[in-house]
Amino acid sequence: MKKAISIILVLVLAFAMFVPANAKTSADKLQFNDDGTFRIMQIADIQDGPLLFEITRKFLDRVVPSAQPDLIVLTGDNISAGASSVGIHGIDLLLVETAIDRYMSIFERYDVPVAVVFGNHDAEELVSKEEQMAMYQKYDNCVAIDEGDAVYGCGTYNVPIYSSKDSDKITYNLWMIDSNMYDEANGGYDYVHKDQIDWYVQKSNELKAQNGGVAVPSMMFQHIIVNEIYDALLEVSAGTDGAVEHNGKYYTLNPANTRKGVLHEAPCPGTVNGGQFDAVANQGDVVAMFFGHDHVNSFEVEYKGVDLVNTPGVGFNSYGDEGRGVRVIDIKEGTKAYTTNVITYKEFYGDDAAADAQFVLYGSEFEVVDRIGAFFKYVFLRVAKSFSF
Repeated sequence: MKKAISIILVLVLAFAMFVPANAKTSADKLQFNDDGTFRIMQIADIQDGPLLFEITRKFLDRVVPSAQPDLIVLTGDNISAGASSVGIHGIDLLLVETAIDRYMSIFERYDVPVAVVFGNHDAEELVSKEEQMAMYQKYDNCVAIDEGDAVYGCGTYNVPIYSSKDSDKITYNLWMIDSNMYDEANGGYDYVHKDQIDWYVQKSNELKAQNGGVAVPSMMFQHIIVNEIYDALLEVSAGTDGAVEHNGKYYTLNPANTRKGVLHEAPCPGTVNGGQFDAVANQGDVVAMFFGHDHVNSFEVEYKGVDLVNTPGVGFNSYGDEGRGVRVIDIKEGTKAYTTNVITYKEFYGDDAAADAQFVLYGSEFEVVDRIGAFFKYVFLRVAKSFSF
C-alpha cells in the first residue's frame, strides 16, 4: 500500500511541475460596478485533494465565467487535509499547495478576486492554516489576510467594498470569520472566540464612525453555523416528515421565517455558544450570515433581523446530494437589500445526458450498480460526441 501511495505521489508531483504557470492578475480594492451592483459567489466545501475530481474542476471552470462574480468567497473545507497528506511535512506542503492550485488557478485565470476562510477539515493534518494562508496569498487575486497573533485562529478579517462613485468611501463591508476547527476541551466543533468577537465589534464601530455614525451594511462569511440556528428552526414532534434530530429534539424549517431552501441534515454548530450571534445582532450592521459545513442544506432563514444562510457543498470527494452547487449573492449599492440563489450542478447542465451520467458516477450517495451503469453511459456519450460531426 505504501509503495502504491509513493508511486501516485511521484506522479502527482511530476504532473504539477509541468503544469504551465498562469498569468498573474491584480486584486485591487473592491468597488461597486458603475451601475451600483456587486456579485459575490460563495463556494463551500470543495473538500478535495491534489487530484481534484474532474467533475468539480470542470464545473468551477464553467460556472465562474457564466456567473461573472466580482468576488469569490471560499467558506472552508476548501481542501481535504486527509486527501492531501502522507504524513511527511515537506511532502504534505507540496500536496496541499497542489490541491489549492487546482481551483485557485481557475479563479486567477478569470481574474476574480478571492477571499478565504477555513473550515474544520483544511488543517487536520500537518499543514497549518497559517501555512495554507501563505499559499493563497501567492496569488495576486487573493484578498485574504493572515492577521497573525492579533486574534484567535487564522483568517478573521474584513473586506470593504468601496463606492462606485468614490473610491475612498466604504459603502459595504464583508466580514470573514475563522469559525475554527474542534473544541478539544468540550468535544465537538469549535466556535468563534471572544477576542474574535471583540475584534469584530471594535472594527464595526470604527466603520460606523467613519460612516457618519451609521452602521455600514455588511455580510458575514464563515464555515460553521451559529448555535442560534436551532432557535430559528421549528421544533416538532418525532416522526414529523422531513424533521432532523439534534440533541434529542426534532426540527424542520419554520415557514414563518424561511425564504427558501432545504434542510436535509441537522446543522452542526460549535459545542459552545461564544456569543457571536448576539454581538452581530446588537451591532446591527450584518444583514446576513453565510455558512457552509452542512453539505446538503441550502436554507435561507431570518432570525432577529439577521438572515442565516446555508450553502451546499460543491465537491464530490465528500458526501452531498442533488443540491451540490455554488451560491450567488447580488448586492446593490446604497441599500441593505440583496438577492441570492444557488446554482446547482443539475440546473447548470440542464438536460445534458453526459453531465447527468457523470454526476451519478461521482456521487457517492448513489448505489454502486447505478454508478457502474453511469460510467458506461458516460463513456458511450463521450465517445459518440467525439465522432459526431
